[in-house]
Amino acid sequence: MELRQLQYFTAIYEEGSVTRASQRLNVVQPAISQQISKLEEELGRQLFSRTPKGMVPTEHGAEAYQLFSGILRDLRSACQQLEEDDGQVRGTVTLGVVTSVANNALVDTLLGFHKKYPDVHVRATGGYTGELSDMLRGGQLDLIIINVPPQARTPEMTDIICEDLVLIGAAGTPLPLPEPVDYARINDVKLVIPSARHGLRTILDRAASSVGVNLAPQMEFDDLKPIEDFVMNSEFFTILPPLAVSRALRSGQLKAYRITPAIPRRLVCITAPDRPLSRAATLLVDELRERMIDFSYDVSVSLEDKDAPA
Repeated sequence: MELRQLQYFTAIYEEGSVTRASQRLNVVQPAISQQISKLEEELGRQLFSRTPKGMVPTEHGAEAYQLFSGILRDLRSACQQLEEDDGQVRGTVTLGVVTSVANNALVDTLLGFHKKYPDVHVRATGGYTGELSDMLRGGQLDLIIINVPPQARTPEMTDIICEDLVLIGAAGTPLPLPEPVDYARINDVKLVIPSARHGLRTILDRAASSVGVNLAPQMEFDDLKPIEDFVMNSEFFTILPPLAVSRALRSGQLKAYRITPAIPRRLVCITAPDRPLSRAATLLVDELRERMIDFSYDVSVSLEDKDAPA
């Protein structure tokens, strides 16, 4: 039995097909199929049923996965410990972040992180919550940073930040409503907001329902960068977390306005229960959290100053 056979087996088990396992491992499909056949022959057990819809684990396959995944987990932990015994931070971190983090905060964090830890290789993926959760379960990511409901709690979940969404417009666009902005009157402004594919839209719609209105945006985008550019060059407003457009807020190109009642969004880091984080991954999460908290505090102070009576 070879280590690569265990790696190929777990990849097929988690991905459900040789094709996806091949893409994940960057190994040609015939080589994977050949090694799985050898593994089954050596064990004297059929581990997968080959079907038109993919590779379905047999009862023996499910049992083997529990055993083999534990072996691989222990091996990864041992390698991480050996790599870090000399005090240097090394290794590879694969993380997925929702687009409201990837848009500005992640890039700014990675610039500083690389200066501190140049021997750490980071592979970052932006996406939607559902897609990132699937990739974490499939072993393609070490950790994900996503939006979750306020009441959600699991052992693998670590809070990053809770921040209130704000109304955002171009610096030169006059606000047609008094501050703080009453969310029940939000349709009085020209709106461009995330589409229904985006997790932030669920938060916005739920908040609108609580004040008895239905959002009526004139424009919707799947991605946040086009929204930022559109607002900067028009008289439209959007509703986003300040972190999503932090650079434009800092530079003064965009302006934020508090909304009442507050619309909070909760960002958390989620890890796989069977894959402990390396030191490099833990340091990256800490760095990202610290940067987010600092910026969120700055925004909060500026909004409080704006709300204070003259």
